[in-house]
Order: sequence, then C-alpha cells, then structure tokens
Amino acid sequence: MRSCCGDRPTTDRQRLDLLLLDAVHAHRNRPAFQLGERLLTYGALDAGADRLAAQLAAEPGDRVAIIAPNVPALAVALLAAWQRGAVAVPLSARLREYELDAILLDAEPREVVTISAYRGQSFVELVVRLAARVRSLRAAFVVDDVGGVTDELNWETDRVQAERLGPDTALILYTSGTTGEPKGAVVPHIRETRAAAALGAILELGCDDRPAQAIPIAHAFGLTCVLTSLRAGACVVLADSSFSPRHLLAALRARRATLLHGSPALWISLLKAAPHRLQWIRAGLVGGAPVPSELVESLDRLGTRLLNVYGMTELGAASCCRLDDPPHVRYGTSGRALPGYELRIADDGELLVRGESVTRGYLGRPNETARSLVDGWFRTGDLGSIDSADNLRITGRAKDVVNVAGFSVFPAEVEGFLLTHPDVAQAAVVSVGHEAMGQVLQAFVVPRPGSDVAPAELVRYARGKIADYKLPYGVRVVSELPTLASGKPDRLALRSLAAEARMGADAKLDYDPGRGV
Repeated sequence: MRSCCGDRPTTDRQRLDLLLLDAVHAHRNRPAFQLGERLLTYGALDAGADRLAAQLAAEPGDRVAIIAPNVPALAVALLAAWQRGAVAVPLSARLREYELDAILLDAEPREVVTISAYRGQSFVELVVRLAARVRSLRAAFVVDDVGGVTDELNWETDRVQAERLGPDTALILYTSGTTGEPKGAVVPHIRETRAAAALGAILELGCDDRPAQAIPIAHAFGLTCVLTSLRAGACVVLADSSFSPRHLLAALRARRATLLHGSPALWISLLKAAPHRLQWIRAGLVGGAPVPSELVESLDRLGTRLLNVYGMTELGAASCCRLDDPPHVRYGTSGRALPGYELRIADDGELLVRGESVTRGYLGRPNETARSLVDGWFRTGDLGSIDSADNLRITGRAKDVVNVAGFSVFPAEVEGFLLTHPDVAQAAVVSVGHEAMGQVLQAFVVPRPGSDVAPAELVRYARGKIADYKLPYGVRVVSELPTLASGKPDRLALRSLAAEARMGADAKLDYDPGRGV
C-alpha cells in the first residue's frame, strides 16, 4: 500500500471573498476579464459584486444558485453571494429544464441569479416555471453579461426556509453520480483558496499573464482555474469552447492569451487544427479525462508546457505535475499531491483521498456520504498507483462514468431522462471510444408495446432538454435488452453491439459534438 501527501499548506486567506478582495485591492485598475473587446477591471468586478450583494436577501448559510455561461456576471454573482455569507451553487447555462428542476429541488436555493437567455433558452421563463416546484425560492435576479441587474422576480408567499449550512461552506457543486440523480458536493472555502495559491505558484502566474478560460466556470475544473487566475491578478480571457478550433485559436491569439486550460479533447482539436498557433501559449492545465502521453510530448516540442492535473467535483484539484518535472513524469502521471490532500492506494487498487480540501459530503444525502467517505477517506472510484517519488498514475475507472471531452457523464442519468419519453419502456446507455472525444454515448431503447418510436425522434426529444454533451451519438431501437443473470442490462454485450453499429449509424446529430462540448 503506497500513500503520499501534499506539501505543507500555503498560508492564505481562507475565505474566497477575502481572497478576491485582496486581488481587488492589489490590482484595482487592471483588467480582470476580457469578453470580446470588452474589459472589466478588478475595481469594476468589486463594484458590481457590491451592488448585487446589496440586492440579495440571502443570509449566511442560504444557497444562491447562479446560472450563466462564461461571462463576467458569473464571477460577480459568486463574489456577491460570498459577501453575504451565502453558499453559491454555480450551474451551467447549457443545462435544461429536466436537469435544473432536479438540481434546484435538491439545492433549495433562496435566490437565483441568472442571465436572461442562452442558446435559445429563456431562463426567465424557465425560472418562473420552476419556482412553482422549488418552494424555497423567494427571488430571482436577471443580470446582463457583467452582472448588472436588469429584472427582479419575487415569490413572497408560501415559501419554505431550507436548512442553512455552516460558515466554512463556499459552494455546492453538482455531479450526477452513478444513480443518475444529482448530488451536491459540499465544498469548503479552504479547498479553493489553497488550490488557487498552489496552482498559481506551479504555473508561475503573474498579473501580466492572460489565461484563456474555455472550460465552463460553473464546473469544478473551470471554477478552480478562474479563481487561480484572479488570485494572481491576471486578466482572464473568456472564450467559448463550442467555437470551431480555428476560430477559438484566432480569438485567443487576438486576445494575446498566454495560458490555456482544458480537456484532452480540446487540446487535441486545437493541435490538429493549427499547431503553430499554440506556440504562444506557454503553459496550461489538462484534466477531466485520460491524457495521452503523445499530446503532452507534442506540445513540449512547440514550447507549450502542459501539466496533467487530477481531480473531481468532490475533491477539486488533488494532484498536479510541475513545470520542472522530467518528461517521464509529465507524460505518464498526474504529478504529486497538492497542499491539503493525502493520497493512498487501497489494497484493491482504488485511489483514496483525504484532507481539509475534500468535500464534507453530499447535501442532504447521509447514505451517499457514508458510502463515499470511509474513515475520513474519500473513495474516488479511480484505480491507480503511486510511485517512489509520490507521483500519481491513474490506470482505470471503477465507477460507471463516461468522460465526454472532459465532461463527466453518468449513463444512469441519460437513461433516466430517456425513460421520460412516453414511448420508451427501457433504456440503456453505454460508452464507445472516439478519436477526438475520448468517449461518446450510445443509447439502446425498448419501445412500449404498441408504440413506434424512431431514433431521430428520441434525439430531437433529448436536444434542448439535457446538456448537449450528454446527447447520445447514436440511438438503437431494439425489441429487448441483453441482460445478466441478475436481470441488469449486459453492458459488455451492448458495447459490442455499439461497436458493430459504428456508433451513430442509426441516428445522426446535426451539431458537431467535438465543438459542442
């Protein structure tokens, strides 16, 4: 049994609002964000957060849900919630009603901060519908891209007060889990303050850097990256990873980005599109899926130092390579534990993690918490090893999760959604390999007796109701699912069928999944 622990924790402000306030005081007149041609200074970020915080009624321990893409408003709302002592619940604007309904019912927010619309969906109309079911919700604030309130909705009657959380809790970050139900990981302030300090030092981030933020800030990886950049006083160049690789590269070059973080799929697509355009990106983090050693080696030759970081929603960034690590470490491992973490490999090969930065558990789910946290150790479900120099190597995945271009998708969640279609009696979703995406989804459905459902109809039904990266690449309608002796779907047999079908021969999507995630 091999274990290792991170370096001595870095002394730092242990609340995120104070961490960002320090950055504001040191860099007030410098740009904090660039969105297109528009710049938002640290002073303007602070002022916007002050105005929004004054309008919020949330009290310490209340939840404030924030729905937004990668725009400054998301950071403004996070800071405003933390100024109130509230717990922020950042949510991707790519989520749809089916997903947001389940998450908000679980999170029980007192208030919602949201943009008006994104990719054709009106969040104003959606929040009004959801408020009828989310009995804790008392108000919603509609904001523009920089966090200015443009509208306010209130529900004063017949509301319930959700149980408040402790002062050390900064965030509730949602992951679906193997059951398909959304689970809110309780994240302490200290996790993100320590990560921002540690990763900033590893990347040698300075206020003259311009890190590109293409990962959704509402996701754990993206949130850690943007907080790391802001702590350093850098200017965060906001980008949309759904752009074509060439358009994204052109935008990053025009904004003079010096760092970039993303999934292996993002890096691979950029490298294939125009490798010479990456030469001005000096470094970046990569995570969310297995990282091919060839990718890191290819970027080395261009002068871009790519650092593999290991983490998950419940952990944050737990280990990372360093800039001066030798090639064999950077090409084949996730580096050493970061401050606040201890790593251990159990006798069965599973990676266990503990420390102050690990989640306190899942909101309102004591049984799930007890299964995941055993004697203080979080069971990651990942299989790995730790070498004599304390470098972590991930060798496999024990839990049933699919990494689609760096996004974790649990088949059970997609299966549960497909079962909401009135003509679907059974559904099973498996993963199949894909050169650019790493993995994609293939769905098998059994129609209800007497019904006639077409694969294309199911794709249309799913589009707009669940996040686009959860959409199956292919749907096959079958008379029955192969099963094991236990009665559960035989996923090995289904994967063989999916491979034979060459994934997607049955139903084609009219969007480019490589760009859409």
